[in-house]
Amino acid sequence: MPSHWRHGLIEDPDRVRHIALGRLLGVPVSATPLVWLGPILYLGLGLLLTLRSPTMAPAARLADGANFMLAVLIARFAHALGHILGGRRVASPMDELLLTATRDVNLYRGDQSGYSARVHLGRALGGPLLNLTLALLAYSSLPWIGLVSPAGRDLAARIVGLNLIFGLGAFLPLPSVDGEVIWRELPRLMRGRQR
Repeated sequence: MPSHWRHGLIEDPDRVRHIALGRLLGVPVSATPLVWLGPILYLGLGLLLTLRSPTMAPAARLADGANFMLAVLIARFAHALGHILGGRRVASPMDELLLTATRDVNLYRGDQSGYSARVHLGRALGGPLLNLTLALLAYSSLPWIGLVSPAGRDLAARIVGLNLIFGLGAFLPLPSVDGEVIWRELPRLMRGRQR
């Protein structure tokens, strides 16, 4: 199995063409040729999740699947923006944000071992912290959104759930997940402060 598959990627970020899209807060943003598959995959996954409710009407299934897709795209954007903001905060932003069909990839070129634990933590924590912040904001707005639009409330609820999954899931100590860096660098930072 190719290593990029184990990291949840369809395409190998080192070999696939990077299509330049512009910049976000000074960071170059590019996409792979298959990035367009992402919304289709998320819609399909959202529709699969509706199978838990066998009595749901087809229109409601489609609306729920679309809400899932939008919420994933919002969570992905928030996560990437958080990493960019975190990197800027520690004066070491990523070299490129690569958008793929399944997930975004933060690319740091060159030897990263010389950077301090503070830099690595600042970069790694930005994404999950912004996801958790967005989940909290969306949750606190649910009562007001529900008064205006039940459909908007459903989307906001999906935004809460998916940002919680992105934010909390990022702390898992797994390869290619933020938690791998966080749990590696946190003890290093604590040792440095004890001196």
